Amino acid sequence: MQIKVYIPQTIEIASEYIPALAKRAADGLGERAAEISATRGHLVRQAVQDGLLREFDHLIAEDGSVDIVCDPGLEIPLELDGQTLTLRKLLEKLLYKQNWGNLSQTQQDAA
Repeated sequence: MQIKVYIPQTIEIASEYIPALAKRAADGLGERAAEISATRGHLVRQAVQDGLLREFDHLIAEDGSVDIVCDPGLEIPLELDGQTLTLRKLLEKLLYKQNWGNLSQTQQDAA
């Protein structure tokens, strides 16, 4: 008998990679990205596919899917500023915050 078990493990993904991971995950879902709630699983599976988490390479199937679940029982949607977001909305918010941060830094440099 074969039984698949999932063992809790903590990983770290650098914050600067999150917008790019969200974009590629959303691109992979196509039009469904506007409807599907973003989860940590989307970001982690994309990080594995992109080679950022080499210790999980063995979990990549022949079809390119990644056999990782990030939340027991059900993947919990991500929230930003108290809102549950689709992958597309998450990407928009991350890019807006990044652009706002760049604009603020430019204004500080000019002063």
